Amino acid sequence: MKHVGSLLLVVVSLIASGCEKVPLTSPTGSTITLTSDRSVLPLNGSATLRAVVVESSGTPVQNGTMVTFSSTLGSVDPIEAKTVNGVATAAFNAGSVSGSSEINAFSGGAKTATATKITIGSLAAKTVAVSATPSSVSQSGGTVTISALVMDEAGNALPGVNVTFSADTGQLSATTALTDSSGVARTTLTTTQTSKVTATAGSAKADVTVTVTAAPTVTITADNGTEGVPLPITISTAASGSTPARQIQTLIVDFGDGTSETRSNVTGSVGFTHTYTRARGYTISATAVDVAGNTGVASKAIVIAPATLPTVSLSASPNPVPSSANGLTTITVTASSTGSPLRNVTVRDQTSGGEVIYSGTGSGSFSHRFGGTGTYTLQGTATDANGNTGSTTTVVVVQ
Repeated sequence: MKHVGSLLLVVVSLIASGCEKVPLTSPTGSTITLTSDRSVLPLNGSATLRAVVVESSGTPVQNGTMVTFSSTLGSVDPIEAKTVNGVATAAFNAGSVSGSSEINAFSGGAKTATATKITIGSLAAKTVAVSATPSSVSQSGGTVTISALVMDEAGNALPGVNVTFSADTGQLSATTALTDSSGVARTTLTTTQTSKVTATAGSAKADVTVTVTAAPTVTITADNGTEGVPLPITISTAASGSTPARQIQTLIVDFGDGTSETRSNVTGSVGFTHTYTRARGYTISATAVDVAGNTGVASKAIVIAPATLPTVSLSASPNPVPSSANGLTTITVTASSTGSPLRNVTVRDQTSGGEVIYSGTGSGSFSHRFGGTGTYTLQGTATDANGNTGSTTTVVVVQ
């Protein structure tokens, strides 16, 4: 009897030990409902899975009931989890492959009726927004940054999504790129022509057009002028197809006589004044470079006519001067100008060493006594406001 009792004790111990090793599963008739806090994930993203296990009576299963998870793409950690108040939780890891994962849970004879689906990576992309910075290049070409924002159906940015870029002209620095933490993938385009760039993520795609900006227009307004007279010149600039007008970074005006003038940061029209010192034809040219690097050129031919010189005449009365007048005579100065106003009129006695015997701003008469008998040469000079001069001489004889 003593041996039989010992044997029974060993058997009971083995049975108890075996029960502890067999996992507890849900009883017959139980149901499992599986949910995920994310239905869309970027590559390598994660979501939390909740498996709610309920017995046929509607009460949660016993704590510690083992639930096993499975997925067609990605992975679940842990694969097996025990319930607490009827709920088993696990983490789903999307991995590095785009696609759609179907996740199920089972415990004993119970299993999910419908798999929970999570869309991963580019398959989750529903819309793509593409932009170019800057939106255009100059005539000589340039490089712009192309940005593609990838979003899911709820408008959330998707990081870790592979985006494919293509361009109908120009050169892309990269044809594929992954979206960053903000859901944006980038590449650069170098082109000298208008180019359309298309970005594709999964089934979503969008494009942006990079244009070539037009050269600025330049207009020169200048009339024919007169030698020695300041000539007003107006240069008008505008960037074609740009509203408001793009600022002109540099404007160089060549007056055609070996001189030029440069202005910086010009918008619209700017005025110049230039004096030509020789009478002949000239070509004014203007070169405008806008802030985008585009260049516009214009030219205009003008003719500078000889200066209209002022006139001056002298007369003396009496002339000859009789001895009875003791060398005294009245001299009349007549001066005029059709160009610019007179600035100064002088009369000099050239015979007496160039002595100035009259100075004024116009015509006039004055009396003058010569020092003795003889022949005296008088020179009259009229100077206008532009510095042009006209002169004449007359001879006075003192008897």
